[in-house]
Amino acid sequence: MTFKHVLTQSALGLTLLSSALIAVQAQTAEVMQPSPVGGSEVAKWQSHWLYASEQQGLLLTDNAGLKTVVPGQFEYLAVHNNIALTYDTQVDQVQGIKLDINNMQRLALLPKRSFQVEWLCLQPRLADGNLYAWIGDEAGRAEQWLLTSNEQWQPQLVRSMSVAMGALKCRVDSNEQLYVIDNGQGLWRYAAAPHSPDESALVVSLPDNSLTGLAMVADQPVMLDESGQMFDAQGQRLNSPFTQNLALESLYIADNQALAYSDEDGYFYLGQFDQAQLYGSHPAGTPSKDVIKEVPTAVESSIADRAGDTMDDPAIWIHPTAPEKSRILGTNKRWGLLSFNMQGQQVQALAVGRVNNVDIRQGVNLGGKLRDIAVASNRDRDSLSLFELNNEGELIQLAEQATPLTDIYGLCLYQPQADELYAFVNNKAGEISQMALRWQDGQLTATEVRRLTVPSQPEGCVADDKQQRLFLGEENSGIWLFDLASDTPSNRLQINAEMIIQAGGPLVADIEGIALYQTASADYLVVSSQGNDSYLLYQSQAPYEYVGRFRIGVNAAKGFDGSAETDGLDVTTQAVGSGRWAQGMMVVQDGRNRMPDQNQNFKWVPWSEISQALELK
Repeated sequence: MTFKHVLTQSALGLTLLSSALIAVQAQTAEVMQPSPVGGSEVAKWQSHWLYASEQQGLLLTDNAGLKTVVPGQFEYLAVHNNIALTYDTQVDQVQGIKLDINNMQRLALLPKRSFQVEWLCLQPRLADGNLYAWIGDEAGRAEQWLLTSNEQWQPQLVRSMSVAMGALKCRVDSNEQLYVIDNGQGLWRYAAAPHSPDESALVVSLPDNSLTGLAMVADQPVMLDESGQMFDAQGQRLNSPFTQNLALESLYIADNQALAYSDEDGYFYLGQFDQAQLYGSHPAGTPSKDVIKEVPTAVESSIADRAGDTMDDPAIWIHPTAPEKSRILGTNKRWGLLSFNMQGQQVQALAVGRVNNVDIRQGVNLGGKLRDIAVASNRDRDSLSLFELNNEGELIQLAEQATPLTDIYGLCLYQPQADELYAFVNNKAGEISQMALRWQDGQLTATEVRRLTVPSQPEGCVADDKQQRLFLGEENSGIWLFDLASDTPSNRLQINAEMIIQAGGPLVADIEGIALYQTASADYLVVSSQGNDSYLLYQSQAPYEYVGRFRIGVNAAKGFDGSAETDGLDVTTQAVGSGRWAQGMMVVQDGRNRMPDQNQNFKWVPWSEISQALELK
């Protein structure tokens, strides 16, 4: 192989070292000989090249040449803004480095893992401003870590995930898609947002390939094999500056320059890469312009006692004299009803059966007494589990009541008058039974007074007591409005009903929890859009205009994850404390509890922070 020295110091900001640090390959690619480096990964920071070296640590190029800026034994390298991430082979731990040209600083090591880290990459998030990282090994083990929040280094494990066996390199695009290459099958894609499901897709099938490098260019993955051939996200060959069989690996592309390391001769090869050749191909992930705002979790409840899909629906009980002593009820749909204080601690558990949804009405005049009543749909016996709450929020179980439905599911309460109380309970066939709850002979009884229907499976519902309306979610279709004042309860015929909001656009099925936030100046319908882990606000009056959406996100300071795959939710306009809690709150079920991976629980946030995030008037 023939080389010529043609680059000047000004061209790359380097000086030539004694062993011909910079040379040019006669064909197309330039070559850097990093004889003092001994590392195989590189990244660009500001106008400098950074190298991870197993002999010398972190090295940097400047006008004076190549110098060690952080001594050590480093392998692998990723850089975002002023943070570098590498792997310290001396202690077998991931090392963060704060980059400052005058004061490079080692940050706290990530805890030692149960596997040897063999690849890593960084993931900056616009939604919460945090910096995350992915680390993994060739056996298919991967972990997502929160590294910085509010520019403070505070590493926390978010989740563990299985990826392809033989995984070698990773990159994350601006749509929060994690890309991983392996030698066996090709290019894989995984959802990388902290709330995302552990789902995978084989983007490009390249069986028994020799892929060794992965870079992200114009938000598209570009792959390199050891021969120097490059491929786009569809597996199509790209024009590559690397034309020799050089045993290349560790591809890095910046500013139309492609850099790869040859394990065969210890050289870094540098060539021009025409990014325009990517623009004609179908983009692997067009950056989303609509970043969903995130409100950090303020409180999370104790976790479920078992794994799997366990928690479902919450309801809020307001303490009559001390709002900070309010309670959150939540269903454990395996065996019973739970109660939590405002700090998230479980304070009561009643093993009443597989209750699915729960709702509360306070101050109902029943049997000549103002009572606080909670009702839950019980799937064990297709019944209503009934409870009374005392002045401290303690649950007292009442006699269970039968319903005429089979395979019951969702439930909500309706109180049109001070001394009237109804339960709307539905089943998977689309039937909704309106049950009158009356105090008779010293107990609360339930009697059907009307039957409603929708075309397919409903669950979440909420009644507007003052305006005598019922909002009900048909899970895959949209939200129905029933005019409860348009007919008398004694009439079993279908009352006036219309679908006011259809699934699609920002509302992604399944449609799950539904609640109302109503004050003198605000009147919102709050909906769980389970399909994309978000919460939507609509005006609850015609024409039911879309107001905005948000997610409940990571609270790094408290070590709480956000919420995802939410089933039920509830809101209140009443104070549940002072300060930020004075405007009420929202509580949701979290279907994927992380930081770290744990059983399901409930998350809640002050309404004031939702209002601020969505700029509500």
